[in-house]
Amino acid sequence: MTEKDLVLSLGRIPPLDEFLDALKIKPGGLAGQILTSVYNELFVWSTDLRAQYNHYYCVEYPTLPDYLELVHEIYLNPAELEKTYILKIKSPGGVIEEAYDDNVRDTVIACVRKMEDSHED
Repeated sequence: MTEKDLVLSLGRIPPLDEFLDALKIKPGGLAGQILTSVYNELFVWSTDLRAQYNHYYCVEYPTLPDYLELVHEIYLNPAELEKTYILKIKSPGGVIEEAYDDNVRDTVIACVRKMEDSHED
């Protein structure tokens, strides 16, 4: 995995309206358009490594952790491995790119984690 890749382990993928609402963004405005593209980058265009493993690689690698470590150089703790989705976002760009001065990456990731925690209760 390159340093620019982002990995999110999630129990569920939030609907777009819930994602925007959690970020306090109105869907019709410019911010809504920008954050909709962020949503797509995180949840639509990403690769679900768990699904990929189950569909293609489970015969080649004995366990999901083996596959993640050997193929993608991803090391997850047991709690993260239990999640339904393990999403790999290849070199996130735009407003979540770390090199972008006004990036919102930490804000978006914190919001996703908060939504995740609120649904685990």
